[in-house]
Amino acid sequence: MRTISFILAIILFGFGFTTNKTKVKITNKSEVIIKGKSNVNSFSCKYNSDLIEDVFYIAVSKQNTKTTLIGAEILIKSNGFDCAHRMITKDFKTILKAEDYPHIKIAVNEIVASNNALTAKVKVEIAGIAKDYIIPIVFDQKSNNVKGELKLNIKDFKLKSPKKLLGMVVVDDNVDIQFNLFLQY
Repeated sequence: MRTISFILAIILFGFGFTTNKTKVKITNKSEVIIKGKSNVNSFSCKYNSDLIEDVFYIAVSKQNTKTTLIGAEILIKSNGFDCAHRMITKDFKTILKAEDYPHIKIAVNEIVASNNALTAKVKVEIAGIAKDYIIPIVFDQKSNNVKGELKLNIKDFKLKSPKKLLGMVVVDDNVDIQFNLFLQY
């Protein structure tokens, strides 16, 4: 899931842009990785970095420690993940309902700074269901890099984890989405 919008928001916050549209490009140096586990093993699904490069025009409004973003929405291709094993990749795409919902949508709505920490308020839509999250993020202004991790439960999106070998192998409903995004202005 492409939490790239988080990075966009953080970068804009770091530069202090206010109420104007800013062109932001997420480069293919960026990474998005989804990690999970089953009762037998763990897995890691990496998003194809060639699909990452996106350009956005974002309106930013800053008020005290809160930065509001308009237009910071990213579409991640549900079929863009590789889990390093053909069957796990197939099961992962089935979990995401990739054929019926070809995109995961992520919108960064706010960035809040408090006590030397940044958080992003985001809306994540998977398989047609949207949920709001607050995610701690780290922004390196020198490299225009935003990092963070979103922990979510797939049941929040009415998704079901697969059971294999007559139910003997069960995938945990909790996954971690790690993002490491590089931005250009």
